[in-house]
Amino acid sequence: MSNTVYWLWAAQTLGAGAKTAKIMQTYGGIEQLYVCENYEHLFTKPKIEKLRDKSLQKSEEIIEYCAGRGYTILTPESSDYPQAFLQMPDYPCVLYVQGKIDFNALPFISIVGARKATYYGLNVATRLAYSLSAGGAVVVSGGALGIDSAAHKGAVLAGGKTVMVLGSGLDGGYFKDNEALRAAVAQSGAIISEFEPTFRANRLSFPIRNRLIAALGLGTVVVQASPKSGSLITANFARQYGRDVYGVPGGIYNKEFQGVNELIRDGAGIVVGVEDILGNYKAQYPDCIDIEKAVAYDIRDNEEIYRDLPQTEIEAVDREIELNFDEKKRITGLSPKTRLVYDSLETGEKHINEISTLTALSLSEVLSELTSLELMDAVVALEGRKYRQS
Repeated sequence: MSNTVYWLWAAQTLGAGAKTAKIMQTYGGIEQLYVCENYEHLFTKPKIEKLRDKSLQKSEEIIEYCAGRGYTILTPESSDYPQAFLQMPDYPCVLYVQGKIDFNALPFISIVGARKATYYGLNVATRLAYSLSAGGAVVVSGGALGIDSAAHKGAVLAGGKTVMVLGSGLDGGYFKDNEALRAAVAQSGAIISEFEPTFRANRLSFPIRNRLIAALGLGTVVVQASPKSGSLITANFARQYGRDVYGVPGGIYNKEFQGVNELIRDGAGIVVGVEDILGNYKAQYPDCIDIEKAVAYDIRDNEEIYRDLPQTEIEAVDREIELNFDEKKRITGLSPKTRLVYDSLETGEKHINEISTLTALSLSEVLSELTSLELMDAVVALEGRKYRQS
């Protein structure tokens, strides 16, 4: 009998996040854990009762379910299992995979950030992921709305590979609003989860998921994070696992960026260009990473990113990904800076200083763009140097 059924049994019994390394070292392996009866010295009484239930029926049902869906089941004994995970004290007993990617031969970079992201954050995440992919890296993120979706989208648009790490099962209903992007990710890379396929996400499953994002990446880039952002949990995991942590700086008076700015203050690498990341791994992956190509894509305007793309699923992706603004209110023909200022007002009226902080443009640049938008009847000037979309 394949050991896969035992690993599935262990995943159900121990739960995600269990101290797998210590357990396997103590019992000598997965088969030994399964046949053992003496669990008293390491487990609580409720857990012991579960361990003594030796039924493999559910494990066999999961194997059949995944085969019917075309999902791959990886265990720590599988040759394709990410070796980076085996360095974790709580490595997953099982990994469910939709798609296909070589977890052990490519440079992975994780990008995380706020769900309710600013246009500046979304713009940076998309373009940074695009450049990383163009330069040969695989972008890893968590599939949430906001920065995660922007990162996956950037990688897909570049024709690169990306990995989506879910806090639910593959069929747990999460990310259904972004089905087109999910399909594109599975086609270009992989969607993975340690939770059984029909598991639905809860408030505890996302922090558990975050450790996998941190462990898989050579480094974790935080694009936008408030002081209590879950992205900081991922950054802390990355540090625990000896991975690099990077931050994209934001306005110092903007709470939306306070968390990432504090990361940089406390020693995280500052990112002002894609070379700040890829330059650290070129020697390790000389045949994969092309910094010159990545930098060339890093300086392109937004419009150029979308130009001359093949007519594939990416069109559907571009239609369905909402970058924090209402398409019905969008106006066309704007330059990148004008678009940046216009979309910063999507959530309501703002003071000119706040617009400057959100867009990372100088006050003079913001005034110039607002004047253009006023002439187009796209924005309205209010008292107190405030503006809103018309």
